[in-house]
Amino acid sequence: MDKERRKARKLVIGLFLSCLCIALACFGFFAYIAFTRRGAEPVNQRIVTISKIIVMTGIFFLVIAFGHLLPVLRSHKKRTRKQGGHDMSEIFDEENMRRALEEHIPDGETLLAGIHAVAKETNVTCLFGGGVCTESGLIPDENGGIIALNKKKYSTYDIYLGITQSFLILVECERNSYYYQIDNDPDGDEADIQEVVAAIPFVDIGTCFPLADIQSCEIKKGWMGSVKCFITMKNGSYFKLILPKMGGLGGGMPHHTEYREAIIARLRGGNI
Repeated sequence: MDKERRKARKLVIGLFLSCLCIALACFGFFAYIAFTRRGAEPVNQRIVTISKIIVMTGIFFLVIAFGHLLPVLRSHKKRTRKQGGHDMSEIFDEENMRRALEEHIPDGETLLAGIHAVAKETNVTCLFGGGVCTESGLIPDENGGIIALNKKKYSTYDIYLGITQSFLILVECERNSYYYQIDNDPDGDEADIQEVVAAIPFVDIGTCFPLADIQSCEIKKGWMGSVKCFITMKNGSYFKLILPKMGGLGGGMPHHTEYREAIIARLRGGNI
């Protein structure tokens, strides 16, 4: 895997340098035109148009250059960040992803596809009955009433996104903080109430959703081959996600492309 990772890194660095050289050549050509035409009257509109095209081309290749380099730096930073001598970030690893997702899959279900994705905004609303809130989650209580819990996060973070035949699973790659709101006198459909029969940690809330509960799923093309995905659930919960084109570098997620297409197809209402 290290050999493949080095080859992938060399390829990306090569692309970065090529795009950077093209961008610098465009800027240099523009500077040459500006210098040689300085003071010329009247201004040739054709030269002005060509200069604008050259500058925009240079900016385009400059953006592409850093678009290739930044993911490599981010991935490398995550892989090399350690704590207590243990690697804390094995995010781009299919086995780690599978283990993380399978911890939240309901009984009788099987993981069909899973990928690394990026959450841009998360807003989860759940109704619980027969329990009370503690500092870490919900616990059963026969005197407990109905509780509405809203779990939010508005910053970017890494997640694993998976699907079974009937469920959508979202699991954070690393522990994150969320904003919680609790309402002990909510309005809602009793059919949506989940009974608290065992302790439910806050971290486990908002990780598993029936595919049948998806009200809408808006899918658009994103930057650098990524896909933007805006999922809204029937109970008002929603997720703004980005599904990257690549599953990291180094071959740690060899089925990323295949799984991503399967997940997109299923979210659009198709079958796997």
